[in-house]
Amino acid sequence: RGESGGEKFFRRDMDTMEPFSSTPRSRSSPQFQAYGQFPQQDWLMNVEASQEEPAAPMADPMPMRRSESANALAPTEEDELPLLEELGISFADIWSKTKLVLRPMKDMDEHVVDDADLAGPIVFGLCLGAVLLLRGKVHFGYIYGFGVCSCVGTYFVLSLMAPPEADLSFSHVVSFLGYCLLPVVVLAAIALVIKLTGPLGTSLAATCVLACTLPCTRLFETKLNARHQRFLIAYPLALIYSCFVLITIF
Repeated sequence: RGESGGEKFFRRDMDTMEPFSSTPRSRSSPQFQAYGQFPQQDWLMNVEASQEEPAAPMADPMPMRRSESANALAPTEEDELPLLEELGISFADIWSKTKLVLRPMKDMDEHVVDDADLAGPIVFGLCLGAVLLLRGKVHFGYIYGFGVCSCVGTYFVLSLMAPPEADLSFSHVVSFLGYCLLPVVVLAAIALVIKLTGPLGTSLAATCVLACTLPCTRLFETKLNARHQRFLIAYPLALIYSCFVLITIF
């Protein structure tokens, strides 16, 4: 029987094939060169290599720009204010007003008078209560309770006496009365050493009331521009500091 063309082609290929070998053929072998290179196999190898090696993510420029803008808007350490200045506490102003209390005959500084600092009165009130506590007297409630009442009463009286153009606030009243409490703190410290119930104590108490009333009167008359009413201002202030002296002695 005659062979067809397909059978002849198949037999020719079978004659040219070599027996099966476990050794892989290289690209330089004559069989590989005879049949030619297979681009499909190279393409598959490239695909497998790309799957094994993950692609590096593309860098997003937006986070960098956002971080740069945030750093530009954020306050630096040099721009930030100190904590005491943010709270409104200035040791220079406290010391200036304390010197006015200790030297009442000195000329009043307008800047110091206009400053309504409340840190000094709180500190002097705590100091007075602490010194009395060393004598076994817990008078913090008396000090701050009577202090608040005296500030409210003084503000009401001075608001009636002050001219319309005067700029007097409640914080100014608290600041002036609290700073001028410093001589009472000194008297309480002296009471730790000597008794204040005799003639010496009476003279020291009178001196303390005068030392508190004089600078406080000068502060109020400078603030209100009411020098002609200084005696009317001094009278209620003397009564207030006399009560503080009585709390200190007894």
